[in-house]
Amino acid sequence: MVKKALESGTLYIRSDVLAMITAICVQEVEGVKVMSGFKDGVSGLLNKNYHKNGITVIEEEEQIGIEVRVALEYGMKIKNTCELLQATILKEIKCMTGIRLSNLKIKVDGLIASAT
Repeated sequence: MVKKALESGTLYIRSDVLAMITAICVQEVEGVKVMSGFKDGVSGLLNKNYHKNGITVIEEEEQIGIEVRVALEYGMKIKNTCELLQATILKEIKCMTGIRLSNLKIKVDGLIASAT
């Protein structure tokens, strides 16, 4: 759970909310799908980080990080697509929650056949 001080109190945001925002951002970028696997779910539980469907929210003292495992459609420019995805996620989380992520890792774990 992320804790944010407000003028008249404290705001608590669950880690799964950050993961949901991230998942929606991934869906909005064409040709990108979130990867998930059993191994990641187990390691997320062991490390006490929130993990769901290829998205891991890492909470460390005053810092919040997110790791996203994705697959890209064949033929897409990996660097450009990841930069777009990263910018989209950072912007939406900042806009919706006021939280600045300390780090956002995009891991390309696979390719998928293009829809055309």
